[in-house]
Amino acid sequence: MMYKEKIYTFLGILFCLGQLAGQTLRGHVYVNRRPVNSAEILITDQEQKKYFTVTGETGEFSIDLPGKKNYTVKAFSEKKLIISKNIYLDGNATEDLYVENKEIEIKSVDLIVKKKKIIQQKADRIIFNIENSIIASGGDVMDAIRLAPRISVQNDDIKITGKGKILVMMDGRPINIQKEDLPSYLKSIKSDEISSIEVITNPPAKYTAEGNSGIINIVTRKSKKDYWNLSLNTTAQAASKFMYKNGANYNLNYKDITLSSSVNYTGGYNAPVNYSRIEYPDITWIEDNKQTALTDNLSARLSLDYKLNKKITTGIQYIGSFSSPKVESNIDSKIFGKPIGNEKSLINTSSVDSKNNRFNSLNYHIIYQIDTIGKKISFDFDYFNSKSRSRQNYISKTFDKMSPFPDIPGFESGKNEGFQNINNYSLNLDVEHPTPWAILNYGTRISFVNTSNDINFYDLSTGNEYLDFNRSNQFSFREKNQSLYFSMNKELGEKWEFQTGLRMESTQTKGVSETLNQKSEIKYTKLFPTAYVLYKINTNNQLSANYGRRIHRPEFSLLNPFKYTFSPYSTSEGNPYLLPEFTNNIELTYNYKDFMITSLYYSDLKDGFEMLTIMNTDTKIQTTTPLNFISNRSYGVNQYFYLKLFPWLNANLNINLFNSQSKSSSPVTLSYLNGWNFETKADLNFILNKKKTFFFGLNTWQVSKGVNNLDRSSSGYQIDASLKLFLMDKKLQMVCYVNDIFKSNKISYTGFSNNNQTTYRNYEDLRFIRLSVIYNFGNKSIKDVSREVKNSDEKDRAVFK
Repeated sequence: MMYKEKIYTFLGILFCLGQLAGQTLRGHVYVNRRPVNSAEILITDQEQKKYFTVTGETGEFSIDLPGKKNYTVKAFSEKKLIISKNIYLDGNATEDLYVENKEIEIKSVDLIVKKKKIIQQKADRIIFNIENSIIASGGDVMDAIRLAPRISVQNDDIKITGKGKILVMMDGRPINIQKEDLPSYLKSIKSDEISSIEVITNPPAKYTAEGNSGIINIVTRKSKKDYWNLSLNTTAQAASKFMYKNGANYNLNYKDITLSSSVNYTGGYNAPVNYSRIEYPDITWIEDNKQTALTDNLSARLSLDYKLNKKITTGIQYIGSFSSPKVESNIDSKIFGKPIGNEKSLINTSSVDSKNNRFNSLNYHIIYQIDTIGKKISFDFDYFNSKSRSRQNYISKTFDKMSPFPDIPGFESGKNEGFQNINNYSLNLDVEHPTPWAILNYGTRISFVNTSNDINFYDLSTGNEYLDFNRSNQFSFREKNQSLYFSMNKELGEKWEFQTGLRMESTQTKGVSETLNQKSEIKYTKLFPTAYVLYKINTNNQLSANYGRRIHRPEFSLLNPFKYTFSPYSTSEGNPYLLPEFTNNIELTYNYKDFMITSLYYSDLKDGFEMLTIMNTDTKIQTTTPLNFISNRSYGVNQYFYLKLFPWLNANLNINLFNSQSKSSSPVTLSYLNGWNFETKADLNFILNKKKTFFFGLNTWQVSKGVNNLDRSSSGYQIDASLKLFLMDKKLQMVCYVNDIFKSNKISYTGFSNNNQTTYRNYEDLRFIRLSVIYNFGNKSIKDVSREVKNSDEKDRAVFK
């Protein structure tokens, strides 16, 4: 009953707020008794807030204004002020504006545009104004993102300092394409088409509470109609292996139609190397895993919007991804005795893991612009389907060096075949509601997820296929989620800005393992408050603080209780009783002018889950399973500088120092680990010619020894360099990029499992040279449109493994 009362109360508040309304001012503009088409109407209230509209063909205008106030109405035509009039508005009114040229002198108006600061602090976000940055405006969107505060771009992976995953949006709508395609998509867009980048470290109530994530919102410049743009790109990359990527983006803005599309293909190989060392009481187990990974991925995206009239816009968006990756692994496990250190045995396992993934997503949306002061209603319907077929074959040979016949191996072979199907439906209703006393935002969302998994294991050790029913599995999972949210933004004078919000999410899950005859059901309703305050000390100094609570739900693959067999000594199984983890975040930020930001932050994680490897000291079998066993508190300081050292040299410096304290409820791991971490990042950007078409970039990244939850991490660094050249009036872009020049990004992690020390070190074949060519043509590049897909969190949880 308590939850029902909360829901009814919340709905009642939303209904009452929905009844609030403003007032409408209508009229015409006449010069010499003739109507003026496309005259600009600027209305300013007594608090210097501005409202804007444009007259129609008959000189008519209509605009919604809040409250009972005095207003100054000005009309401009061809950048000339033609009339100014003071009025008092109390309810709906009509005011016609008449001008006789013979009786008045029309004076030209010098439009004074105040240049925005490069960095602006708002209550809930930091804004990096690209259009005022020489370096950022010379390249593509990825270049601009690299320069933004609190953002780190390493190996084309975009992160916000102190956050896990992030959501990249364009004009408030997620760019919902596959993660591996995102860098190419952003590189195909000129930074000259971008107005600003917003960094939201603690998302407000409007956005789903899923994940300890931040948001990067790319704000495009306004574009003219009847323009089109086509961008072609090709990339060749050489590391240990060779990869290539080709793609195209087409955009059109014609009359009431806006179309955006892209298609990309990535193919080739890379060669990761994984190393691990386990110290058992009686032996040392060293494992080298050399892989050859094939990438074969085709992705496509189509977005179409149509403006039905001045108030209603509707559209659809389709996203598809089709991939067939394959990983060939050769694992040598060497076992050494103690204390002498002689080699006792060798286990060689070779495996081939191939997959066929199909992903299709569809969004339909309609937006109703109620008035001209920002009141609007948005409705979204989203659907996605994810299908994945997988096959893994492995052969394992064990050579016992201590036996009388060391060259005769033990033999085991097996095959896993699996199929996964995920369907998700979601509905979202959002209302933006400015009022005379505050700006309100409220809405609701419902989501339904159905997944099915079918896994079969075949024993091939005898040379014949034998279906092992004890290691085969059928598992289904359903999830329902309902949410309500409300937020309010209020400015008090010129110095204070407040924003607060509340999001309620209710979740019901049901997992059924037909093979194990096991059923699990979980239900919970949680509240997620957010609060922001901004104080403008003066023009050059600002202080802000924010608080938010977040949830991270388990990926669907982690909930399947079935045990997978990868080798005689390695298994993995899911946990149908895995619960979500919750995080409370607090930040205090100081902003000085437009080049320095200092942030103090604190994060408190409860019921954290991770994949935990449990090692059996007797059998040496490693079983990996996800468990809720971690709590973590971390606090730190982040210092950002944007420095214009010379007209031809800009520098971005980011320093991050934080303390991590982790506790474990599992007897398998360390019970407590506390340590400090220090990270630095520097991006140097050189302009090499007067035309600003030739650039050199040097990027460095360094981390000290530290801790990562319950593991200790080693130090590491990486240095990258790039040359960028623009030709043919910047239509042709050529880039040479060298990544991890010294092959130095080899960080190792050391922890404990059942008092056995474990060390892991992976290198993802990061040292490479990449050549890219991008050509843009058309009568004008236009703004891309990306719809806010409301089920992006469910898609992230359905990522192909």
